[in-house]
Amino acid sequence: MKHRAMLSAVLLACAVPLPYRAQVPQDLRAAMQARLEAVWKKDGAAWGRLTADEFTVVVPEGTLQTKPDRLAALKTEKPEPPHEVQREQIHVYGDTVVRRFVDGNEWVLEIWVRQSAAWRVVVAQVNFVKP
Repeated sequence: MKHRAMLSAVLLACAVPLPYRAQVPQDLRAAMQARLEAVWKKDGAAWGRLTADEFTVVVPEGTLQTKPDRLAALKTEKPEPPHEVQREQIHVYGDTVVRRFVDGNEWVLEIWVRQSAAWRVVVAQVNFVKP
């Protein structure tokens, strides 16, 4: 009986559309896409507008970078073609949003907040996807 209840719950979860996608504000969705494109194009100006001044990221090598550190590193990287974002999960908590996704060979976790009527990333963590 316990197995049947669990199976029913799993089937129901698969049949019901995920509610968090419907809750993502359009301006946030646009900001998320623009920031990804800025990373791919190595566009420091666009990336900077969509990144909070207090931003920090832990990169796959395990080091912590501030906004100026990451911006300097971004300027040394070569542009790359857009990737298909996979396994995206977005959870909205008022003016704070948690986003997790796979971009290429990396898991990315971002925390977005609304600051001065604009969405910006305040924290990120990037890890390599294990094969």
